[in-house]
Amino acid sequence: MKLLHHMQITRTWILRSIAFTRTISTSNTQPTMDYENWTKEELISRLRSLEDKNGIEPAETPRKRKGPRDNFDFSKFPQRKVAFKFSYFGWPYYGLARQGNALGSEEKQKQEDQYPTIEGELFKALAHCKLITGESECDYSRCGRTDRGVSGFGQVIALYVRSVGKFITQEEADQLDESQKHLVTCDEFNQGKLVLLPENERELPYVNMLNKLLPQEIRILAWAPVKPEFSARFSCKSRFYRYFFNQDGLDIEAMKQAATKYLGTHDFRNFCRLDPAKQIKNFERTVLDIAITPVPSKVSFIGEASSMEGKWWQLELHGTAFLWHQVRCMMAILFAVGQGLESPDVIDQLMDVQATSGKPEYEMASDLPLVLADCVFDKNDVDWIYVRNPGRDLGSMATLDRSILKMWSELNTQAVISSALLQNLRDMMVPQPVENASDQGPMKLWRECRQQLLDEEKVTKSILGAGMIKHSKAYKPILSRKRADPVELRNQAWLERKGANKRARSDTDKALDE
Repeated sequence: MKLLHHMQITRTWILRSIAFTRTISTSNTQPTMDYENWTKEELISRLRSLEDKNGIEPAETPRKRKGPRDNFDFSKFPQRKVAFKFSYFGWPYYGLARQGNALGSEEKQKQEDQYPTIEGELFKALAHCKLITGESECDYSRCGRTDRGVSGFGQVIALYVRSVGKFITQEEADQLDESQKHLVTCDEFNQGKLVLLPENERELPYVNMLNKLLPQEIRILAWAPVKPEFSARFSCKSRFYRYFFNQDGLDIEAMKQAATKYLGTHDFRNFCRLDPAKQIKNFERTVLDIAITPVPSKVSFIGEASSMEGKWWQLELHGTAFLWHQVRCMMAILFAVGQGLESPDVIDQLMDVQATSGKPEYEMASDLPLVLADCVFDKNDVDWIYVRNPGRDLGSMATLDRSILKMWSELNTQAVISSALLQNLRDMMVPQPVENASDQGPMKLWRECRQQLLDEEKVTKSILGAGMIKHSKAYKPILSRKRADPVELRNQAWLERKGANKRARSDTDKALDE
């Protein structure tokens, strides 16, 4: 007989049980007990002895409530196509794009757990909310595919999600008021059935639902109803990128002059990373606007408000579309120009794909300072909804603000602590370097010794952003470096390798069949 083995027993319940047991007891010889002052363990022991004595079965142990069974029937609910605008900090993730269909494959899920992506987190939240049946059944599209470490302030995706609307018959549709008829839709994702969608303010609270489940680095900013033919990628009119960097070691005016050379439509094959598997043949892209502007608020070392490290700038880049790693390659060349290692004319020469037919080897700029700041759509295609009831309900915006402010506070605290440590180091007194290593020179501030060492360095430093610096004994001009094969040859080589591999697999299959 089990006696309350896995339950927390309240004092009130025990007292009532004991009282009940005593009323039916055939023996009244026991003196009155002061149960109110007994411990829980003493009460349980007393109850056990009374039950044993009177042959009473103990009260049944209450059972734990089981969670709801996963028997959600999607067929009862219509779907609608929507777009989501969201932000994310890229550094904790291995890029935006998910590692295949992680929801439908245990192997892919393990890969996603080991190398998390922003889309992986989005799809987990969408599935948990029962907004989608799967990753491959929702007509998913993304505006821009950002790489590992890159952040987004206005990334956009589009897909079909569950709606609070309802299926209706043609007769019911005919009886609707004129003010409601624009809410009736019919498409293949609802098996050709008529759907009466709700007014936007009565739709499911998509933003709140998803933000409750997403990691704090990923925040849904807004949603919008869109047409079935809408594509987050192909309906986008332009993309807006920002790249943040500090002024230390850079000639900003030279960088501004060089940046204007990117403006317009050019062949950017020498400013990107080539993927022969995609067989890209057109490398022309259009830069609509470009500028290098100061970041509105200075982020300074403590006590060094005038420090070059504390003066921040941003490249603001608008374009219709961009190639793989194009912005980081463009920024790398601007850094070289800003350091005086290259002339601004190097951009013109790299854009002359006849004279520079293969991309020279050079390091890309760091991914960390790069942000996809916004994706621009036609107003007729997307009208973003930031709050459920415009002009009245601002609760979702307040919640969003608090969550982002919390993360900003954490990151800013880390920045302040690290800058304070740097300040302590710069103010530390150390022996001044002297020619004879056995002698100790006079004490001097580390900041002064540091500057002396930097001035005496005989290596070239190439700035790559976010504190990344490549050291070399002598700088080699980009145009004199080793070059990759021209794009056409690399694409052809990939096709030949693919054909050879296919023939090899075919020969192996034939041998096995024989």
